[in-house]
Amino acid sequence: MYILDAGVYVADARPQEPHHAEAHALLAWVVTEGQDVYLPVIALAEVAAAISRGTGQPALAMRWIAAIQRIPGIQLTPIDETLARLAADLAAHYRIRGCDAVYVALARQRKATLVTLDRQQRDRVPPDVTARTPAEELALIKGGQG
Repeated sequence: MYILDAGVYVADARPQEPHHAEAHALLAWVVTEGQDVYLPVIALAEVAAAISRGTGQPALAMRWIAAIQRIPGIQLTPIDETLARLAADLAAHYRIRGCDAVYVALARQRKATLVTLDRQQRDRVPPDVTARTPAEELALIKGGQG
């Protein structure tokens, strides 16, 4: 079970991104293996904004949002008061940026692995949350299969 930060989807969408290959490979594996991925609803706006700003193509951004929503196993998760309070607590205690804290809170709540390209987010998760880069997660997956 995974929480994939918006940056992973953006890296997959943009071949010129430094971590495109790893993000693409991880998302392909998630689809092939039918993994459950919880995605806070705010991710849709984050991904759309990043793709549109980076390309100047709002229609492309919206196509990517539609594609994300069609990924089997994606569970769009509303930010209810419980999740918001947990995110606020984590943001305050671990000095995590606002939206980043929502992903961390969701990972804690679901007992899922957070996959992110954001070093600060990854470095500041509490001890009971596992956070890895796409490359780190792929290495573990391949290590488990070989």
